[in-house]
Amino acid sequence: MLEQVEALILSAASQPWVLPLAAALCLLDGVVPVFPSESVLVALASIVRDGEPFPLAALWLAGFAGAFLGDLSAYGIGRAVGTSRFAWMRQPRAQASVAVARRNLDAHGALLLFTARFIPGGRVAVNLTAGAMRYPLARFIPLDLVSTGLWAAYSIAIARLTAGWLDNAVLQIALSVSGAALVGLFLDRGVKAVLRRRLARAGGTLGPAEHAVLD
Repeated sequence: MLEQVEALILSAASQPWVLPLAAALCLLDGVVPVFPSESVLVALASIVRDGEPFPLAALWLAGFAGAFLGDLSAYGIGRAVGTSRFAWMRQPRAQASVAVARRNLDAHGALLLFTARFIPGGRVAVNLTAGAMRYPLARFIPLDLVSTGLWAAYSIAIARLTAGWLDNAVLQIALSVSGAALVGLFLDRGVKAVLRRRLARAGGTLGPAEHAVLD
């Protein structure tokens, strides 16, 4: 059974549409965080052997391009309709993240744009708010290009740490995605701790919104 599933996965991964699909999922995750795009990059990177079924550089480019376009789309949506037009934007967690971004974007824009990329759901709120606040596009684009490039490289690097440990592609994907989730949990806590300390140091006592998002 595992062998059949492995053959199906490897066959699908070799199709020309797999990288455009990965890019599209990364774009979607940048607008509505319904699917962890990191898992897509990790899963695909974990089965690459000697440049097959695609070069890792091509996978990085797909993840980078999709994530950047997703962030730019979120910025555009925020600029056009604000941060509360749709029901998912009005969820308490999303609104708390928006409140953090509104309070800190002007003074700590670079810090927020870099760190939010590694906090699940945080990047969408920050990018929407950046658009709604008319955060300068000339500053947003270069910062986001760097952060999305690093994020795509990080996702692939996590997968490569365990690549080749198991012979079966199904088990290898499960191992890599599980490992990435564990690393992501620690990274999430670490990034939040750093962000919490930096914001507290720069702006004094953190407000309720900051505590709600960063605790």
